[in-house]
Amino acid sequence: MKQSRWKMTAIGIMIVLGILTSTALAADSTGQPGSADDPIVTKSYVDQVKEEILQEVREGSPTQGTGSALVVEALNPGESIIGFSGTEFIVRTGTVTAIEGSNGDGLPDITSGTNISQGQTVAHNHLLLIPRDDGRGLKVEGNQTSYIMIRGEYTIPGREVQSQ
Repeated sequence: MKQSRWKMTAIGIMIVLGILTSTALAADSTGQPGSADDPIVTKSYVDQVKEEILQEVREGSPTQGTGSALVVEALNPGESIIGFSGTEFIVRTGTVTAIEGSNGDGLPDITSGTNISQGQTVAHNHLLLIPRDDGRGLKVEGNQTSYIMIRGEYTIPGREVQSQ
């Protein structure tokens, strides 16, 4: 009887060890927190990585794309500025009118969602976009200098210094 009790105890221990081993193996393969499949990260690590990224942004590290800077041009009364495909204009001061393209297309006013036709006055602080190289632009009217913010390629007829 002692032998059968010992055999039963040994079998019970083997069963318990088998269950524990299979549970441990199953837990490791299901991506338990802290395993290679699901690593745990500390707040200090996240803060460190965040600070490294912010530092790169502050230092002006290169990013995807090549956006150009805004420049400000002062145009005298009677002067015009012609944009090329993708050029953006923002009229800041003065009286400025639209110049249509060679096909009679106006200037898209992104701010208001409208199209500005030939000779119509352009509102201040509205973003205008030149969709094609077809001669679209702006003309300064009245008797005061107009300041225009520009992003992209442009020309001012009659001036030697052109575009950016």
